[in-house]
Amino acid sequence: MLRRLRLTSVRCHTALDLENLGSRVLLAGANGLGKTTILESVSVLARLRSFRTRALRDLTQHGAEGWRIEGSWADEAGPVRLGVIFRGAGRELELDGRAGVTTDEFWGRALTVVAHGGDSVVLEGGSAERRAGFDLLLSEIEPNRLPEFRRLREITRQRSALLRRPQASREEWEAWTTTLAELAASIRPGRQALARAFLPHLEKAHRELTAGAEKLRVSYQPDDPIPLSGAERDRLWDQERERGLNCTGPQRDDWDFSLGGRSLSRFGSEGQRRSASLAVRIAELELIREVRRRTPVLLVDDALKELDETRREAFWRIVPKECQVLYASAHDRPPQGSDSWVILEISPGSGRTK
Repeated sequence: MLRRLRLTSVRCHTALDLENLGSRVLLAGANGLGKTTILESVSVLARLRSFRTRALRDLTQHGAEGWRIEGSWADEAGPVRLGVIFRGAGRELELDGRAGVTTDEFWGRALTVVAHGGDSVVLEGGSAERRAGFDLLLSEIEPNRLPEFRRLREITRQRSALLRRPQASREEWEAWTTTLAELAASIRPGRQALARAFLPHLEKAHRELTAGAEKLRVSYQPDDPIPLSGAERDRLWDQERERGLNCTGPQRDDWDFSLGGRSLSRFGSEGQRRSASLAVRIAELELIREVRRRTPVLLVDDALKELDETRREAFWRIVPKECQVLYASAHDRPPQGSDSWVILEISPGSGRTK
């Protein structure tokens, strides 16, 4: 559970200090006053990335030289204080007041699941978005995977740079391709195991959201194996050298969603895609709880607007009571009969209880 959040020069918030946050918090107020920025900041604390932008510098308030986000967390793993600071030189991390912390030390100290209005990109976007989302989940349930995915990005970058050269070296290509095959031998079984563990949670969440009207499935679709030698290896070298592109590897794997046996991205309605997106997030939450024995904070950024009232009510019923929820919405209010919500009226630099 997030106990305290402090922001300095983050988007519209020059300074914001939210304390004594409860288990259910509604961030209310008009559009453009910093509700989503609060959720974005919590996501950055936990995941070191924003769900709104790829560039952390974009969080910097106009005219400021950088920003700072601090949070006090407490879950089944115990209390922790986290800090992320962005300056011109880049990102810096703090853990329990100690500066100079590495990403591997920091990673996984706080856990979140994010449901937001752009979530349908998981279903409709390119393979890169789906792959990144599931690799993030895999890194959260198995933190030791994080260096593998960093290594994959580096190998992909090096192979791409090599293949763009007018006279690419076959010997150098062989070295990078062998390393890529070794990494694939570790990453792909992990993704396959994730698919098996994730599917029952996804089916259950979607069934409860839709009253069993539809069956949602997801499957992992790895790219072709990397040839280790022989004529297939020679053909791969010729193909990649001719195109100047990576044509093989786990960075080309994909995930496929289907509803009732048909492609969800091609045939699903807006409401069906929204329900599926929320089911994905609930499944993430439950899988993390199952594997890590810890309860993530659920961040919901106006993600229910395409749902009818029945599915909205179903969503709130299936969110575990043990899970802290931070919900940002300009118009929505907590479910009828709920008295456990704290409502904060948000404006730049302020969060007043209503």
